[in-house]
Amino acid sequence: MIKLTPPTITPFYLNENRKLCDIVAHSKHLGNLKLETDQYYDVSERYVTKLKDETNNVLGYEIFSFENFDNSMFGYSIRVNPDLRQKGLHLGELLRLSSIVEMFENQAEKLKIYSKDTAIYFHSKYKFQPSIDNFKDRDKALDSIVQNPKNGMEEIIDSAKKLIEKIKNSTTPEEQRAAIPQTNEIAKQYIEQVLASKEGYKTHPFDYGMGMELTKDSVLKNKDFFNALFQKHGIDYKV
Repeated sequence: MIKLTPPTITPFYLNENRKLCDIVAHSKHLGNLKLETDQYYDVSERYVTKLKDETNNVLGYEIFSFENFDNSMFGYSIRVNPDLRQKGLHLGELLRLSSIVEMFENQAEKLKIYSKDTAIYFHSKYKFQPSIDNFKDRDKALDSIVQNPKNGMEEIIDSAKKLIEKIKNSTTPEEQRAAIPQTNEIAKQYIEQVLASKEGYKTHPFDYGMGMELTKDSVLKNKDFFNALFQKHGIDYKV
């Protein structure tokens, strides 16, 4: 049985309201792991969480910031060493759990990212949803959906085609902007259906990145899912 270890929560010395979290996790393949968060000294107002093994080798990291204007966090990049990817080690998952601890301990309402095209489904597994906010990403997302016709996706693809046609015929900025949240909803439904399908995400690639977000409310709605992940990794934490 894995021993559960609670995170260490400490105020950041430059800002007593900001809390940084260090986490001890356990991997059955790699032993005890550490997630250590500190100021990212290359760029001001950013922080970095480094994932290390027992000999202090850095296995991956995430760089993020706190956005005071809307009480959110922004994740700039999340990386796992290339030779450790696709091996069932779930190191990216550990980094994501660390950012969720940061989000809750700092009472942020959401975690925003810009996902590259090949990582959209990875982030979606952890309840991120499309949060497209510009015309280019909107059009690219819709094009990706209609260019990947598969059995069982006909209704969503048809909705995407109709919206593309509506965008082409729109004459006002208001109509163009209104198509962005509609695209987010179509992309959300498409991703959910892909993840639930037998074919899986590899047969439904996106050709371009998009903004995504994980809200505090979404984490709480899926708390059983996230709490099970914390326990799996030996982290004594619940949302």
